Amino acid sequence: MCLPRHHEQTRACRSITDPEQQAVTVGAHRRGKRALVVAALTAAALTTGTAPALAQPQQPTTPVAAAQQSGPERVHQALASSAIEEAISAAEAQEGKPYGWGGTGPDSFDCSGLVQHAFGEAGVKLPRIAHDQVGSGTRVSYANAERGDLLYWTDSGGYAYHVAIYLGGDRMIDAPSSGGKVGERAVMRHNLAGGVRL
Repeated sequence: MCLPRHHEQTRACRSITDPEQQAVTVGAHRRGKRALVVAALTAAALTTGTAPALAQPQQPTTPVAAAQQSGPERVHQALASSAIEEAISAAEAQEGKPYGWGGTGPDSFDCSGLVQHAFGEAGVKLPRIAHDQVGSGTRVSYANAERGDLLYWTDSGGYAYHVAIYLGGDRMIDAPSSGGKVGERAVMRHNLAGGVRL
């Protein structure tokens, strides 16, 4: 009878006709392989004085699995709390300045201009447009948002049209819209898509 080998293109042929005898032989063969591996590792440890490291099973690489392990790869690799506080302070320093479409300061800001300016003051480089800023970190649900995360709002097609800095306690700071001023306010829940951790 011919048994396929898992890692080779050839087939191993055996002349066993009794299925029970074949099962015993295959099981003994597998146990023999394990014994050879253990013997080789033991010999290596005795020869070198240290045991070789055994291969660890590969961890899953899906975004969810990565988030559960050590956090997915981010553009800024988890900002220090000092950088977050510096960015929030820079945003708060702009309170009262008028909203201006396309504004990046110092006299007026739009939502993404304020976020870019605030994090820039903390040494963090972000893209100019809200939708691109949302792609600069790891998305989190609003329920899991932390102080310094970006909050973002999307249209029905999933395009991020507004961004703000979360302050915690259902409060945020943003440049709201035409006629508004930069300031702290309650988080708007309508069309809120979630948060982004830089």
